[in-house]
Amino acid sequence: MGWGCFTRVGGASFIEPYRTAALDRWWAITESGTVRVVGGTPCEYVRGVARSDLVKALLRSHQRGDDAGFQRAAKDLIEDERRKRHDLVAEQLEAILDEPGHRRRPPQVSSLRPLPKTRDDLPLISLEEPRLSFQDLVLPKPVIEVIESLVDEFRQRSAMRAHGVSPRSSLLFVGPAGSGKSASAEAMAGQLGLPIARVQLATIVSSYLGETARNLEQIFSFLEVGSWVLVFDEFDMLGRERSGRADHGELRRVVAAMLQVVDDHKADSLFIATSNHPTLLDSAVWRRFDEIIEFESPDESARSEILELKLRSVHYDFDLSDAAKKMEGFSAAEVEAVALDAIRLMVRELDKHVTSLHIAYAIDRGEARRQIIRRSQV
Repeated sequence: MGWGCFTRVGGASFIEPYRTAALDRWWAITESGTVRVVGGTPCEYVRGVARSDLVKALLRSHQRGDDAGFQRAAKDLIEDERRKRHDLVAEQLEAILDEPGHRRRPPQVSSLRPLPKTRDDLPLISLEEPRLSFQDLVLPKPVIEVIESLVDEFRQRSAMRAHGVSPRSSLLFVGPAGSGKSASAEAMAGQLGLPIARVQLATIVSSYLGETARNLEQIFSFLEVGSWVLVFDEFDMLGRERSGRADHGELRRVVAAMLQVVDDHKADSLFIATSNHPTLLDSAVWRRFDEIIEFESPDESARSEILELKLRSVHYDFDLSDAAKKMEGFSAAEVEAVALDAIRLMVRELDKHVTSLHIAYAIDRGEARRQIIRRSQV
């Protein structure tokens, strides 16, 4: 017996014997045994199997809301068209797949799965479309480098796992309020083209015994299908130290449940927790994260960069460095608020430029807000 076409798809190898006088038969030798294939040539059969498998993978990933899986299956389908010399079809499919993010469906409808809810039918997370990218951040170079490396690892997660390592996917961002923690998490989602699943702290904490732990489990179960960037702001509210005097049994159970779900986090998603008060975190919490990044208030140079970035859509005729000096101690969010206040004043006064008077007024308002916050914390 001689052999004609030979190929392999998935776990099956297909071979075609030459025609005999008694019978034309083609066989598929699979991992589980030998199966007879009748009708058509094996090469035609293989091509049909290959394409149908790609379509099945495409539909399954769509049904599960698995955007990353959908992208992979779509790219495989495009590659299949190229192999068949259907270059025009491949280019058209590629153009559709590469359309700008704002044309895609919003994340709220990208998953057919219902959002996790409390026993009172309140949502535990909200889904958001990221609006920021790395170009919108002003951070120290070492912080940017770490964040970029995390994004690269996530993009190459399949290759990393093939080499026996996993990408860092459980991240803790710590630092003062307004230092860029949540903005950085959103920018990472924007770079990866993933929706943000933001934890609703007001609904996750329950007065019912054991209900908070159950809510946490629901959230992480939701992450098991599809790819998301889960952002948990004010993480210290749940992950706080258990040894305090005001500690009680339910708090211990909540922290234990939190540690367990973070340990078990194996989903194809990023989990980013942020904390303004890291000293409140339980000592065991720190070890659960793959990476910890500290954010600080911007120095004078960074404050000047933030002003320039936020004023890029208007004309201005004042000295950025001089304005930055007058905002000593301002957080990144407070500097941004000053820039926006200056633009608002320009519009109200029907001016064409943001002037030194506009920025001086905005800085004064920013300082007044800071004083109110300080007094409220005494």
